[in-house]
Amino acid sequence: MEDLIKNVEYFIEKHELKTKCNRPYYTHRRMYFYSTLRDAGLSYQRIADIFGKNHATVMNGIKKYKQLRSTNDKLLYLDIADYDGRFKLHNKSYDLKKDILGATTVRDLGTIKGRVDNNLYKELI
Repeated sequence: MEDLIKNVEYFIEKHELKTKCNRPYYTHRRMYFYSTLRDAGLSYQRIADIFGKNHATVMNGIKKYKQLRSTNDKLLYLDIADYDGRFKLHNKSYDLKKDILGATTVRDLGTIKGRVDNNLYKELI
């Protein structure tokens, strides 16, 4: 999980995604990372903290991202082409028992819940 966050933070800095610019180039990339981090089990607030945004912005960004994906928006796919595939979580499965036994905080439990919701545990597939 921490490796994913570090990779995302690298690309946030590299492509200046914390900018307030609302051009599609930036918003599409931010929405992609919002969705990727949420799929990994991070809370909306944690994702918002990484980007310097508020949680409602992250929630709306994920909703908009899903809408654009469902309509096969060509510009979206062009803007995220550098990232798509690099951050895929679907090929990785997690060990539920190991995660539960290692959970020491409410945040850890939130991560586990997010993984359960996204069917990332091999025991639940």
